[in-house]
Amino acid sequence: MPRKASSTGKPQKDAPQGPLKVIETYLSDEELEHFKQILLKRREEVLRDLDILRSSLSEESVEDSINSNYSMHMADHGTETMDREQRFMFIARDEKYLGYIDQALERIRNRTYGMCVKSGKPIPKKRLEAVPHTAVRIEFKENKKKA
Repeated sequence: MPRKASSTGKPQKDAPQGPLKVIETYLSDEELEHFKQILLKRREEVLRDLDILRSSLSEESVEDSINSNYSMHMADHGTETMDREQRFMFIARDEKYLGYIDQALERIRNRTYGMCVKSGKPIPKKRLEAVPHTAVRIEFKENKKKA
């Protein structure tokens, strides 16, 4: 917990000194290019998955309008509704992941990729290989899970 300002109005030693200064990456140009290629490949895969999911939803709605004259058993209708909701959930998940990928690509462009946005410390390369879209060191991810 940060200390309050003293009676003179000056902050004491432990008080935060404003926003975290963004530190340039420790990664070489070759390493940045390596991670950029990984992220671009994953981005392409996510976009392909999103296209498939979205087209399956639009095909389904066309089929529904064609078959609207036929009665459907309640259980079939429930299963169909659940499948549609699940696809919407997958689309939302993929769109969120796509946002993380785009943010990581932006950090590569800004030369801040590989630096923790919470602490300013380097994110280990092993973590970047496992989760190339990450913006934080593992201890911040673990703290978020505990909260």
